[in-house]
This record gives sequence, C-alpha cells and structure tokens, in this order.
Amino acid sequence: MISLQLLGTAWTVWNLARRRVGPVGALLVTAVVIGGLVYLRPRLGERFPALAGAVMHVERGEDAERGEVAPSG
Repeated sequence: MISLQLLGTAWTVWNLARRRVGPVGALLVTAVVIGGLVYLRPRLGERFPALAGAVMHVERGEDAERGEVAPSG
C-alpha cells in the first residue's frame, strides 16, 4: 500500500513541476522522483543506517509531535 507521505511528496512534486514544465513534463518528473525514493530508500538504509533513521524520523513527524521543531530565522 502506498504511504501518505509518498502520496504527499508526489502531489508536491507534481504541483511544483507542473508550473515549470507543464503537465506532461510534471508527470515524468514526478515518476522519476518517486521512483528514485522508492528505489533508493532501502539501499541507503542498508549502507547508512543513521541516514535512514533520520529520514524515517522526519517522515513520521516525531520532532513536531514532541515540540522539537527548529525555529526559523
């Protein structure tokens, strides 16, 4: 099943790319980005466990749940 984070990422990429390269180009860009995420995430997790832990930590929004969001500015 597709995760909500992946769907949200796909929607964001498509909307940003659609403004730059049109709907057909946006579809291609979105497919490449999401395909890359799906393909590379497990491999990066095997080689760099700390990176995988940081990526998964941010995706689940644990920082925001604990109130540890970095101040902007």
